[in-house]
Amino acid sequence: MVDFALALPEEVCSELGHRARARRLALNISVDELAQRVGISNKTLGNFERTGRCTLETFVRILEALNALSDLSPVLVRQPRSIEEMRQKAEVATRQRAYSRDRKSSK
Repeated sequence: MVDFALALPEEVCSELGHRARARRLALNISVDELAQRVGISNKTLGNFERTGRCTLETFVRILEALNALSDLSPVLVRQPRSIEEMRQKAEVATRQRAYSRDRKSSK
């Protein structure tokens, strides 16, 4: 398994293609069937599985056809880096405005 943090972009793409192929095989889906579901040619799908190269839209459609679209959920989501950031995020999420009756009635 490739460590994406240490890999070159070409290695990451190649690994994603290999993972998609492994998932397709695990689901017992033929190249023809997956290519048809995605709306691409067999050659394009085969090229993606070997090299990991395709458009982002095609990649997303492949993941959707393989029931793996939810795997993209954590991608590019900013994670807190410190305990203080987590506390601040929790405080903002739970903070609510308090309205007093006096303020509402004076309008």
